[in-house]
Amino acid sequence: MKKNYLLSVLLVLQVLVAYFVISGGDELQGHAGIQKLLEFNREQVDGIRIQDNDGNLAELKSEGDAWLTAEGFPVNVDRIDRLLERLNGLEHSLAVASSPSSAKRFEVSGDRFQRHLKLLNDGEPVAEFYLGTGAGARRNHVRLADQDKIYAVTIGSYDLPAEIADWQDKDLLQIEVSEIQSIVLEGLTIRRIEQSEDDSQETESDIGPTEWFADGLAEDETFKSDEFETQLRNLATLRFDRAFMGSFEEQVIKAKIVVSYGDQGRTYEFAESKEGDNFWLKVTGFEELFEVSQYNGNRIIDNLTGEKLVEKPEPDEDPEEDAGNNLDAAADPPETSSLEE
Repeated sequence: MKKNYLLSVLLVLQVLVAYFVISGGDELQGHAGIQKLLEFNREQVDGIRIQDNDGNLAELKSEGDAWLTAEGFPVNVDRIDRLLERLNGLEHSLAVASSPSSAKRFEVSGDRFQRHLKLLNDGEPVAEFYLGTGAGARRNHVRLADQDKIYAVTIGSYDLPAEIADWQDKDLLQIEVSEIQSIVLEGLTIRRIEQSEDDSQETESDIGPTEWFADGLAEDETFKSDEFETQLRNLATLRFDRAFMGSFEEQVIKAKIVVSYGDQGRTYEFAESKEGDNFWLKVTGFEELFEVSQYNGNRIIDNLTGEKLVEKPEPDEDPEEDAGNNLDAAADPPETSSLEE
């Protein structure tokens, strides 16, 4: 009995030892070779350089809390932060290849790549790699610039756009509707009326339930203030596709809108691009022109107009025409019955 008991205890101990060896081994195997791809200090990164195999190059630089393109145009800071966070968290396991022929095949060589990334500090690289072909779901092949080994990591070419327009701050033109004081368009001046709690009921009824008032209306015309505020939001929240240096001369202006907000003024001039499939926009205070999609341009140009915002009375019927119709009716001879004949 005692012998059987000892054998049972030994068997249990063997099972426990085997379990810990196997589970521990699996854990060690799972973590063996799992390392950070890049070692860099986020706070020291003051430049980013991304090139693709088509010759596009995005060069970005930090100035204080802001990021700018090489030409000095504002960059989307949130996108920069997301990229640096993503890069800082990249991990790799064992290398999938290391030969020069593999580097070309996976498109991570110095002369054949899909993306070439450099993180810079004072012009010097603190991290650099080549991004190549896909390696599975949301994974691509990567080779560090100073190594031959090729890894598969969770990042794609869509995370590293080399087109400068993809980095520009597309919200740059947006302003708060609550700050807008007046709008001038097609000879119509629309002003914000600040109402206090002491305003009389008569005053409120004169200008309607909203706080917008249009100058220059005829006595029988009505300003569609609710429609105006809806369309004004399209202008205030306008996003552009890209900013670029170009000439606005010889452009056919489709709409001109002057906005006063806070203590500033801004003029928007919309023109069809030469290709005719989108709009070019010139805005006061910016050297660059802005390309705006046809959809975003049309909904402003077509709706922020006097024709759409002013309701005119229905025309009355012509009294002379009515009188003429009555005379014609009186001139018709009366019908006679066959009995009278």
